[in-house]
Amino acid sequence: MDKFNGKKLTLFGVMTGLASGFFGIGGGFLVVPSLLAATNMAIVEAIGTSLFSVGAFGLTTALNYSLSGLVNWFVVLALVCGGFIGGIFGTIVAKRLSKQRQALNYIFSAVVITVAIYMIIKNADALNL
Repeated sequence: MDKFNGKKLTLFGVMTGLASGFFGIGGGFLVVPSLLAATNMAIVEAIGTSLFSVGAFGLTTALNYSLSGLVNWFVVLALVCGGFIGGIFGTIVAKRLSKQRQALNYIFSAVVITVAIYMIIKNADALNL
């Protein structure tokens, strides 16, 4: 624990929580880059660490949305079942790729960039493009 800067990690946590709650985006897209920026973790360790962080503030946000009546429970059930199955296979692949640090970094970066491009295209009207 001594090698990590608690203040810096807390600041990244606050920013990630705000963005996650405001935009409703998956925290992993924010937490993993935050952990890589704030620490010297290997990406596979940052992924594992982020899952617990995302679970904690994701639960808080999910409860608030649920209490507001803004949750479609059928969709939740379908996503959780699919996510459980995908999570098992994703963990297996990440473990195998963790020995090749750059491969996992490139795949993660490609996914983040792809999602960003999709969001820009999907919302281009709002940008008056």
